[in-house]
Amino acid sequence: MLKPIIAIDVDEVLADSAAQFIGFSNDQWGTNLTVDDYQEHWAETWQVDHAETARRSQQWDASGEVIRSNRKPGALTVLPYLAERFQLCVTTSRPTAVRADTIHWLEKHFPNTFDAVHFAGIFDDRTLEGDMYTMTKADLYQQIGAEYIIDDQLKHCVGAAEAGIQAILFGNYRWNQKDGLPAGITRAEDWAAVKAYFDRVG
Repeated sequence: MLKPIIAIDVDEVLADSAAQFIGFSNDQWGTNLTVDDYQEHWAETWQVDHAETARRSQQWDASGEVIRSNRKPGALTVLPYLAERFQLCVTTSRPTAVRADTIHWLEKHFPNTFDAVHFAGIFDDRTLEGDMYTMTKADLYQQIGAEYIIDDQLKHCVGAAEAGIQAILFGNYRWNQKDGLPAGITRAEDWAAVKAYFDRVG
């Protein structure tokens, strides 16, 4: 019998990516940002126009900085515990430009942990404006047959819940605050809370 699938995000769930991104931004472009300023829509983070956002995004993708992110505390302990009962898959919105770096980072920090790594392709063309920032991973979750997802972005959790998939909203970040989470979404502030969640579901 196949184990149920948990689809797990990378940025701010497995990797402490925002801190790396903000540090690079401050060093590279003279910004004075903190992690609380981070938004998935980088134009809002930087307060620059779309053309400059695209230029900086491409520079970030080519920098290799994504492999320098730290691992989120607790993940390395909890994931093998979950793997006893679940298939663990990575589902990320990172562009395919950083596919190799992402897989390298996962293999370094979580060797022999994940059954598959899936790229949603949402941000593959960062020269485009608009709809990519409202797109979710819901179709990808359904394609791989996920029964649970863990993600720090509320929109992905909402998309999952609307598709009948149980969603864990990871972290207590400025960008994922909401009064009253929709049905089917549970917040887990850290990996200990993730473990507690799955202990409750049996």
